[in-house]
Amino acid sequence: MFDNKILFLNEKEKTDVFDPVILFDNVDESKPRINQCSVLYQAYKNVGKQQFVSKYKHVTFINTCVLLYQDPIWKYQGDDRIEKLSEKFTLLDKKIREEKPKLSYEPSVSITSKTDIGQGKFLVKFIVRAGDKSIDKAKVLVQSKIEAIQVGSNKQIPANSCRNYETQIHANNVANIQMSILEQVYTK
Repeated sequence: MFDNKILFLNEKEKTDVFDPVILFDNVDESKPRINQCSVLYQAYKNVGKQQFVSKYKHVTFINTCVLLYQDPIWKYQGDDRIEKLSEKFTLLDKKIREEKPKLSYEPSVSITSKTDIGQGKFLVKFIVRAGDKSIDKAKVLVQSKIEAIQVGSNKQIPANSCRNYETQIHANNVANIQMSILEQVYTK
């Protein structure tokens, strides 16, 4: 059956599935997000906000649907209901997108692993993260109580991304290994 891509569902599993229903006859298929919000509205009423958002978190605009349900416009019944809902949806969605946290302008560095390679030496793997500006070059200081090493990067780190690096350092104790960014050059 798997070879032929045929899959049978157990009847018990089928009865647990919630089938959303459209509550309003005037749903316009040209407005798919409003249509989806309408289809999911009964589930929202049945389980409440938190459980609803958790269950449908895979729907990228589910939080906008919730805000739309809570707005008085949701109960509006005029002939232009779909247009009014669509306008309000766009405003609410824009507001949510603007409120999302932004990355820091400051780059950061963190150690991902420290491996003892013998004779008081450790392999240190670390990650350098750019904020919302690209970093052309970054200089990182890796230090222990015995040794300090400056590690330079000649690779650009694009905005909102990171690069992995590694180096070796002498240390008496793995807990004494620390790291910090000394210098970063931003691209223009």
